[in-house]
Amino acid sequence: MREMALETIREFRMIHPGEAVAVACSGGADSTALLLLLNELSNPLGCVLSVAHLNHCLRGSESDADEQFVRGLAERLGISFHVERADAGRLSRQSKINQEAAGRKLRWRFFQSLIETGKASCVALAHTADDQAETVLHRLLRGSSTRGLTGIHPVVENPAGTLKIIRPLIRVRRATLRNWLNDHGEVWREDASNQDLRLVRNRIRHELLPFLEQFNPRIVEALAHTAAIAREEEAFWQSYIKPLCDSWVEWKDGKAVLEVENLRQAPAAVAYRVLRWAVGRIMQTAAGEPAGQFPAIDFLHIERLLQWSLHGQSGQRLSLPQKVEARKEFSHLIVERREERTQSAPNTSRANYSYPVQVPCTVKVTETGLCFCFDFVTLEKGQARYTKEGISLLDVKLAQAPLSLRNWRRGDAYRPEGHRSPKKLHDLLQRKRIPVGERASWPVLVAAERIVWVRGLGVAEGYSPLPDSTQAVRIRELRGE
Repeated sequence: MREMALETIREFRMIHPGEAVAVACSGGADSTALLLLLNELSNPLGCVLSVAHLNHCLRGSESDADEQFVRGLAERLGISFHVERADAGRLSRQSKINQEAAGRKLRWRFFQSLIETGKASCVALAHTADDQAETVLHRLLRGSSTRGLTGIHPVVENPAGTLKIIRPLIRVRRATLRNWLNDHGEVWREDASNQDLRLVRNRIRHELLPFLEQFNPRIVEALAHTAAIAREEEAFWQSYIKPLCDSWVEWKDGKAVLEVENLRQAPAAVAYRVLRWAVGRIMQTAAGEPAGQFPAIDFLHIERLLQWSLHGQSGQRLSLPQKVEARKEFSHLIVERREERTQSAPNTSRANYSYPVQVPCTVKVTETGLCFCFDFVTLEKGQARYTKEGISLLDVKLAQAPLSLRNWRRGDAYRPEGHRSPKKLHDLLQRKRIPVGERASWPVLVAAERIVWVRGLGVAEGYSPLPDSTQAVRIRELRGE
């Protein structure tokens, strides 16, 4: 076991000379064995050890006894002891997540704080080959992508350098650890919840894996090998996909915007991975995962998202886990968090607005953040009398009428220049592929209750300057001014 752990540490370059390694120890057999083993290896590896224990406060006096056991172990070995108490039950209730997920979130925070405060440069966890097999099986049962089959990674390190996790025992069997502890006369704490067969992971551990060993006595090693192959595959895909993600996904106010046509033209395997990357990045904040460590999302959700992206109608929305939502806007797919969409609603307010226009003037529409300048211009002979380069010209006589700049409202009709009859503005905005979220606040200019101009559509028929006009009202949309 000692040689296997040492080989794993060296192969994955887990520990460098001079590093401060915090060993996460719950008091159970696996983490106790890891602490004792690394204590033996600390001199050959040239590292400095400390012990990290998080008291989840879930089992009352039992949790306190676990803490005291680990504290005593650290004192016996003469190494530093870091402890934190956190109420996983309260977090579970507040965040509406199960206690296992709450405990995992609290542990990540604890480990990250140790590194950020300089108490450790990495944290060692006691996951074993059995944990690896259980994880792969669990994900297979749920329906997993290749990424899910990568299982538990030997080393996890985020780009920001605020978290580094190592797992020296990832190739060691759990039974081997217990035999090693017994041979050395060591004791450990037992967590009764590990025997609770209401938990899926425990049923996999105590029922499914023993059953599968009847077909393959080395099923644990086989599943661990599958995970290793999947990690190699994913390493390739990550390097292949990253440039595509950078070019295909545009980030706007925390939203991911993708061209649907890129997804349509790409092989399904590529499209799945780009979507998973975009969704995972948005989920990251919601899940409280460390930077760079995207939460897992079921392959079935990504498959459904791709099919919906290709065949769904513009304006539709699709709900995804962890308050993530996708919506289509014509040729674009937008992925965002639902609560962020709600918070951003005031910026694209659906409340009606109306601003008086008395030429010359400048009108700032606070509801949309747009600004329009209305002024008089002299027309030269032969000058264009129509919208050109974002500028619209109106018959100068309209300046004498009460003008108002307001938002489009349901039922509005407008006769575009060159058309014989009025058209519903709703249909025109849809044809122009104006996103649904922007239509409600779309600016129109009204004279005597008639729409004479629409942003992006131009002047209505009959309201452009006459051929012999020498003056006109000019409308300009001011950008960045």
